[in-house]
Amino acid sequence: MIDILNKIISGDISIQDAEQIMDEVINKFHCDQIDLYPQDEMCLNNYEWTAIGFGISLEVLAKWRKNGWPNKCANCGKKIDYKQYGWRIVKNKLMCIKCNTELNNPG
Repeated sequence: MIDILNKIISGDISIQDAEQIMDEVINKFHCDQIDLYPQDEMCLNNYEWTAIGFGISLEVLAKWRKNGWPNKCANCGKKIDYKQYGWRIVKNKLMCIKCNTELNNPG
C-alpha cells in the first residue's frame, strides 16, 4: 500500500510519479495482481476516490487533503458538506449538483 496523497504532500513523489503509480495500481487490479481495490491500495477514502472518478487532478486533491475540502459550490456559493455527497468536480472545482446540471444543460 502507498498513501499516494501524503507522498505528494510530503514531496516524496512528483505529480507525474503519482499518476504513473495510479495507472500501475489500476492496471494491476484489472489483471488480478493485487487483492485490494485501487482506492484502498493507494489509501484514498471514498470521497477522494469519487473526486478522482470525476477527473480531479492529484495535485488539487492533495491540497484538499492537506488544507481541507472546499465547503461551498465554486459556481453559486451554496454550502456543500462533501461528506454528504450531492457534488461533482468540474475543472478541479467542487460544484453542487444543481449548478453542474445547469452548466451542462444551458437554458
